[in-house]
Amino acid sequence: MLLNNYGYNHYYQLTYQPDFLVLTETPKLSTGFQDDAKEEIRQKVDIVDLVGQSISLERRGKLFLGRCPWHTDNRPSLQVDPNRQTWKCWPCNLGGDIFSFIMQREGVEFREALEILADIAGVELKNSNRPKAEPGSPDDKRTLFRAAGWAAELFHHHLLHSPEADTARQYLQDRGITGDSIRKYKVGYTPNDWEFLLRESGRTEFSPQVLHACALLGYSESRKKHYDFFRGRIMFPIHDTRDRTVAFGGRILPQFAGDKNAKYVNSPETKIFSKSDNLYGIDVAIDAIRKGGKVLVMEGYTDVIMASQYGLSNVVAVLGTAINEVHVRNLKRLADIVTLVLDGDDAGKKRANEVLEYFVKGQLDLRVLTLPEGLDPCDFLQTYGTESFLELIDKAADALQHKLDVELANVDPLRDTHAANAALQNILKTIALVSADQVATDVATRQREQLILGRLSRTFSLELSEIHNQLVTIRNQAAAKTASHFDEVPQHPTPRQRVRLTPMETELLELLTERPDLAPGAAREIYVDDLASGAMKYIYGIYTNRVLEGLSTNFEQILLEIEDPQLKFVLVDAAENAKNKASKSQLTPEQRLDSLINSISKQIRDGERRELMRRIENKEVSAEEEADLLQQLIDQEREDQGLT
Repeated sequence: MLLNNYGYNHYYQLTYQPDFLVLTETPKLSTGFQDDAKEEIRQKVDIVDLVGQSISLERRGKLFLGRCPWHTDNRPSLQVDPNRQTWKCWPCNLGGDIFSFIMQREGVEFREALEILADIAGVELKNSNRPKAEPGSPDDKRTLFRAAGWAAELFHHHLLHSPEADTARQYLQDRGITGDSIRKYKVGYTPNDWEFLLRESGRTEFSPQVLHACALLGYSESRKKHYDFFRGRIMFPIHDTRDRTVAFGGRILPQFAGDKNAKYVNSPETKIFSKSDNLYGIDVAIDAIRKGGKVLVMEGYTDVIMASQYGLSNVVAVLGTAINEVHVRNLKRLADIVTLVLDGDDAGKKRANEVLEYFVKGQLDLRVLTLPEGLDPCDFLQTYGTESFLELIDKAADALQHKLDVELANVDPLRDTHAANAALQNILKTIALVSADQVATDVATRQREQLILGRLSRTFSLELSEIHNQLVTIRNQAAAKTASHFDEVPQHPTPRQRVRLTPMETELLELLTERPDLAPGAAREIYVDDLASGAMKYIYGIYTNRVLEGLSTNFEQILLEIEDPQLKFVLVDAAENAKNKASKSQLTPEQRLDSLINSISKQIRDGERRELMRRIENKEVSAEEEADLLQQLIDQEREDQGLT
């Protein structure tokens, strides 16, 4: 942010510490996007329409109200202001504009929110590092999304209505999948035909090259010809959190299976699909996950569908890969408790290390349920029902206990000394992945580690201090190996605390949001460095900078310039409070600003006076300088009392 109250340029970056915001000088960075892109998006995307896509809104006077998706909301508490184009949930202390709503809903940073909204608004974002994709080309993501969506509808319609899909419908019926579930998850079918999709696409705008870019068509180099990638399969479309089709999973029908045909085939990575970024069923489950704060992660498409049929609405599945760090990070944005449901086979042993790492590093309540008797979730639910399944979920061990169970299987910690020590070292190496700095500076991390070490102490019958010393040794060894490239390793950000302003800063911001025309007068008398908090310095710097550049200081423009969601909330909160205060104040806004300027000036003078007294008391000045300083103090006191 450019702050230039003093006639020269300062570039500042806002960073977070555990309980406060820090403003540090830094080189100015360019996002590579158009300067006017945000304004164009703001004009094209209405906040009521955007929020209304996620929750049901009802008009109440000048506002719209709805049930907040981020807490159990029995009485609608999320309000949307179409005039200011803002939203706010009072119990959650969340709010902002269209950008912060997308950031909160999708769990993304500002740059990603900008891209999402640009796609919704049809605004082209210019990035100097990437060539512009031609609409309708295989490089154009919007075209790929439309093509994948068209294919999903085609497969779904074919399953529901085509006579040649009788076998597929019978197969799903035999598996216990209902017609409602087929429609809910848009399950489809593609015949055992090398050119079914290719022929159907001839009646659309989508070229074979576009469908190839979606991984729906393959290409034969020898025949120089495209062909259908999926053939003779039940099709499970994969959607992102915005309900866009991004990929497919295909289960081959038994009569078409052979030695060369895999049972399941998943779309490879494309421009619109990454296995690590997506989860099957997230489009259906996302609201239930947000409201309940819990998610069940399974391994198969039919597991998710069957769980839904049995009343479990917060269920997703990984896509042909083990749960990974990206999955965990994305789920943490939506849920407080993640339960990984593993089939009753050797998968639990293979994944014990990785899930413990996510549990320790991610500050996540990650639990692991390994089903009994070699059953998968689909079989278990059909055999034992929902109640029995929920009982297992409630008893699921956390990732640490899961790791202990795997490591100590057939091992007596008190007798098998060598095996027990190897198990302990293996666990401590995983715990040591959390840096000593994070443990030292983050209270939650430190408390979590102490609880873990306490459990290890009891399990292995060792003194807590001994286990802690071993952990320190492992950490020191790891730190020595990675010291040379430590700065290159991305660190998990410190959880952000709520931003708080001083009373005078709050008054100033409320005045500026209510009366933007007062900004020039404020900028003449109040400097950025006169303020105490980093948050207010940042926001006020936007006001003063726009004043100096002759630009509008209207609320909407200031809100648009702020990218951080917490600071957006600070501004929205100030605007809401300003409306209430304006009607109750006996002073005009101009009088309130004059009083505030006087208060800030007095605060500065008091600070200067204390500094002069400190220098005199500590004998930091000569006798001659002391006399001059005392005279300054007398003059300041007389001026404050109006005696000069």
